[in-house]
Amino acid sequence: MVRVNKFRIFVYLFISILFYILSFPPFNFSFLIFFTLIPLFSLLPEITQKKAFILGFLYGIGYNSVNFYWIPSLVSHFTSISLSIFVYLLLIIYLSLYYGIFLWGVKRKENSIFFPAFFMVFIQWIRSHGPLAFNWGSFGEPLVHIYPLLQWASIFGELGLVFLVVLVNTLIARFRELDFKRKISFILVFISLFIVGIFIGRGDYNSFMNVGAVQGSYDSFSKYFYTNIYDQFQVHKDLTLNLPDNLDLVVWAESVLFCYLNHSPIYLKELRELAEFKNTNLLLGSLEMKGRNIYNSAYLITKDGRYEMHRKVQLVPFVEEVPFPFNYVIPEYFKGLIGNYSSGHGFYSLSIDGKKIGVLICFESLFSDPSRILSQRHSDIIVVITNDGWFQGTPAVYQHKNQSLLRGVENRRPIVQVANTGITFFADPYGRIIKETKEGEKVAIYGEVPKGSFSLYTFWGDMPIFLGFLIFLLIKLIKE
Repeated sequence: MVRVNKFRIFVYLFISILFYILSFPPFNFSFLIFFTLIPLFSLLPEITQKKAFILGFLYGIGYNSVNFYWIPSLVSHFTSISLSIFVYLLLIIYLSLYYGIFLWGVKRKENSIFFPAFFMVFIQWIRSHGPLAFNWGSFGEPLVHIYPLLQWASIFGELGLVFLVVLVNTLIARFRELDFKRKISFILVFISLFIVGIFIGRGDYNSFMNVGAVQGSYDSFSKYFYTNIYDQFQVHKDLTLNLPDNLDLVVWAESVLFCYLNHSPIYLKELRELAEFKNTNLLLGSLEMKGRNIYNSAYLITKDGRYEMHRKVQLVPFVEEVPFPFNYVIPEYFKGLIGNYSSGHGFYSLSIDGKKIGVLICFESLFSDPSRILSQRHSDIIVVITNDGWFQGTPAVYQHKNQSLLRGVENRRPIVQVANTGITFFADPYGRIIKETKEGEKVAIYGEVPKGSFSLYTFWGDMPIFLGFLIFLLIKLIKE
């Protein structure tokens, strides 16, 4: 094995991290995601498996530290800055382990062209499930800005986009080793993906619902430090009154009323009166208390005075809950800093006027499964209510927008995202923005939302990707 120059490792690592960072908001040089792994792959023949793990881990540390630079500032509102930094370091170390494992595995199978893509898909799937699920910053996310390639999410989901990105990185890294026929085949297939993507992204715009959205733009931390929330209610009410009457739905953000709304008859009365006066259905985020359980819920107040709820299922680990089995080992002091919410039981549509509304609350839009389940249960539209004011002014706001767009394209459903401080937007089932607010605006918008269409991904989910992985492994076993 050739002894590799440490300075060369540093330069290549820096380039890989830089390409990743530049492919994400706020820069959005999305095409660079197809080159981010190439410097690392080029080093693999010259290093051991142990060093490959370290290299992948450092790659994760580099870009995760930039991705989540805002966390110490956020957490310091509730505890000391030293503890905030400790939480930040724990998160980026945990997430970076996945990339150490990835590069370790790729080194082990460094002669395979398809293994890196399949292995990354497997790792991404693991990362998106279980008590520590956290899908922020996947390799598929930058393709939101490459419209023809984004359309493939309606067939293979976000994992399919991740597979494509890693496969292209691998092929470019090994391009010199390929014979002429394989080089031409690779180029033609990639061009074909663009052409077919343009074709399947040619959707008709058929108006389905008239929707309004209210962006109140209040201080997200005030709900914890001030008990009087009437001012926030009044801001949202006034903005709603400025919207046209007879809309099918008006949406407010997550936790816009930070109270147990089901035990707040005064607010419920005013909301019912508002819905009746505007002759519209009103969807908003608030808390719910049932027995000893507290839920982060979405309330649908219908224009005839009824209300029903969706309870948040996918809670943010170590923010809204202490996930199992950590609840047995974390000291009580730390538990006191964490929201003691209960999880809802499943994803179910809310019904208005013969239409079905699928609701995702904040963190839930980072994952493919919730929106797919809602689409399978005949949701006509996916509504994301969120409070992105926690990280206002950071790229995280735009990354959340990208994830919500992916959920819409995966299932060919229109997306309405309403965020307290922005970004609030309407998008069609192909990921095209219909209307969008600016971050920090205090504004109400409305518009027509188109009807969704059939999605293969809704039908079969990630099965084709994992079936392909299984066939790949079987072929490898037979050859060996």
